[in-house]
This record gives sequence, C-alpha cells and structure tokens, in this order.
Amino acid sequence: MKSLYYSRSKRLANSFVFILPLLILYEAGIVFYGSNVKNTADVIIKTPLTLFGKNGSLIFNLLVIVCLLVSVFYIEKEHTFSVLIFFPMLLESVVYAFFIGYAIGFVVYKMLFPYLLAVPFSSEVGGGILLSVGAGVYEEIVFRCLLVSALYIIITRLLKTSKPLGATMSIIFSALIFAIMHYIGSLSGGFTYTGFTFRMLSGIILGCIFMFRGLGIAVYTHAIYDVFALLKLFQG
Repeated sequence: MKSLYYSRSKRLANSFVFILPLLILYEAGIVFYGSNVKNTADVIIKTPLTLFGKNGSLIFNLLVIVCLLVSVFYIEKEHTFSVLIFFPMLLESVVYAFFIGYAIGFVVYKMLFPYLLAVPFSSEVGGGILLSVGAGVYEEIVFRCLLVSALYIIITRLLKTSKPLGATMSIIFSALIFAIMHYIGSLSGGFTYTGFTFRMLSGIILGCIFMFRGLGIAVYTHAIYDVFALLKLFQG
C-alpha cells in the first residue's frame, strides 16, 4: 500500500490535477489584483505567449485545459485516479513545508548567521498570498520540473556522468539559479547572506522533493511554506 501511494503520488498526471486548484486560484487572483502582481517565474513561462498578442492568455488557458484532459485520460487509462490520494499528498507537503521553515530556518538564522537579519518581503496580505501561491506553482515548474530535468539530461547524457552524480549536480545548480533569480526583477528584495543561503538550501530541499516525490508535492510544499511565512510576518 505504501509503495502504491509512493508511485501514484509521484506521477506527473496526478501532480497536475493536484496543483490545478492552486493554478486556478493564482490566475483568478491576477485578474482581481491586476497584472502588476505577478510572480517572476510566471512571467518567464508566459513571455513567449506575448507573441500572440491579446490571444496569449487564451492560448495559455487552452494549454492548461489540454494538459488537464491528457492527465485525466492517462489517469483513467491506468485506473489510478482517486481523490483520496490528494489528502496524504497535502499532509506530506505540510510536513516538508514546516521542515523548510523550522529546520532550514534554524540552520541559517540561528547557526550560520545569528547576527544578520533577513530583509522580509512585505506586501498587502491578499497580494502576498497570491504571490506565494504563484511562487509555489510557477517557480517549481520553472526551477524544478524544467530546469532540474534539463540539467539532469545534459549532465547524465552529454557529460556521461552517473545518475546519482547527475541528480546531485542538477539539484545544486538549479538551487543556485533559483536563489539568484530572487534578486532579479521588480519584486526582488535587497541581497542578504541569510536570504541567499536560505533560498539556496530551500532550493536543494525542493529539488530533492521533486526528484523523489514528484512535482505536485514540491509545488504544495513551496506554496504552503510561503503562505505560512507571510502570515507569520504579518502577525509579528
């Protein structure tokens, strides 16, 4: 039973259905708040679609629908679909999110840089939650699903390295790029050693989650952590 859950929860088709509510929430929120509130990874993914002008958003929505239909068809064909699988996937994501928040946070803010304070990202609560959801969805698609996968293929096939070494290198390189990208763009904050180190280590953890547990759980882990961190910031 445990191995069955492990294999099903890791499948890309199940992951896409799992993250679809977050994707819908984010896209609906963008309509409500306006295009000024956007995640950088969202912009990266959708920029090629601007070539189609006003039809770019329509094309993106059609691609989402096609991916959903293909995923549902694949799941039904394999007889692996069950809504019940999403509950343990959500719980697993919460556990990983708390690990990033408390374990990685302790290492960075208490052990490595105890005298340096990170510069928190401040925003209105609703817009902040929207960005958190967008970060979970689009940053995991860009930096884990696309970048880690591409680096893994390049390193293992072109450089002829072993699979464990290729996986390790692809996760570390993608985490480095992930950390650097947080200091590029209109929503970037000031550079701090704490912030960079925390994002680098978090990127490594998220890369491992993607590799071993799949895209869906990585997306929810990222989104849940960001929402918790934002709410904690405003409560403080």
